[in-house]
Amino acid sequence: MGGKILAVKVMLDNNIWSYLGDEQAGARFKALIHSLGHRVVTAPGVLLEVLQHPRPDKREEIVRAIMAGTDERLRSEADLEAAEVIAEVRRLHPEWIRRVPDTGREATWRTYWTKTFWRQAVESHDRFREIAPARRAARATQFMVDVQKEQQKVWREGKFDLSDLSRITTFPSEETPEESQLGWEPGDKIASWRWLTQEVYWHYFTVGRRSALTHEDTTGADWVGARVDLRAMCASRERFNRFWLYEVEAENMPRSWLRWAADTVQTDMKITGGNPRDVQHATHLPDCDVFLTADKNYLRVLDRISEQAPASMGRGLRVAPAAHDGTIEAIEATLHTL
Repeated sequence: MGGKILAVKVMLDNNIWSYLGDEQAGARFKALIHSLGHRVVTAPGVLLEVLQHPRPDKREEIVRAIMAGTDERLRSEADLEAAEVIAEVRRLHPEWIRRVPDTGREATWRTYWTKTFWRQAVESHDRFREIAPARRAARATQFMVDVQKEQQKVWREGKFDLSDLSRITTFPSEETPEESQLGWEPGDKIASWRWLTQEVYWHYFTVGRRSALTHEDTTGADWVGARVDLRAMCASRERFNRFWLYEVEAENMPRSWLRWAADTVQTDMKITGGNPRDVQHATHLPDCDVFLTADKNYLRVLDRISEQAPASMGRGLRVAPAAHDGTIEAIEATLHTL
């Protein structure tokens, strides 16, 4: 007897949702997916991006398509990335785990991003462009694009080969802050994703400590801090650094690796304003089996990182509506290649 065939989890890029919205085809898309025995998973970051669309009529149609076509609402990438950090802390430094986790606030945040946020997106999408997360996302997007352009210049001037991500390493230079070098063994070249993740989380936790005065966004610190004693984790910068540089395993933190990898590979191609959102989508690749996109460049990014990812991730497939009678037909043709 054959084993039970598991449903394929399908995730859509925003360009596909936009096509479905334009054609008011959300219900037809869902019928197609279910007829094939598949399920559609959608991250809140996808919906947040749609809510930035400048035209209210187009925005409403896309939101309706997402609501009609989604079977499972994923947790936010901040939540899922933090879960990986917490698991590694529990495995490597259980003394850093809080004796009493803040499950109440954790549940409140999770409910917001998997339920409340979605309901509000339907009821008041016209006001969502002005909410704090949307404004922060817009500012962060421009900042990340500017950083990518600077990094691309460095890569090209140095004629770096970005094809083999495992060979991209980092070592301290004269410009590296002294505190960032603590715990770094002399002469060691460290995988770049490790050093970058170390700096990102040190920044998150620093912001968390000063936010009462600065009112900065504390999302990164909040999710980890719900279960980890951040004071204990940050008590020694040397031990903190060594945790990231030498102790954590990439296969246990694929989302952090994917965030770095997508961002790095993008700098080897044309940089666009959509890159930061594509990096965000990449962190959800472990949550799907197939990721559908109409963007040829992003598909190239997915192909390259999937070949080298430390854990299983969704396979990127291109949908070409122009080559078919419509988006539904194009999606069906693509999914029949599985």
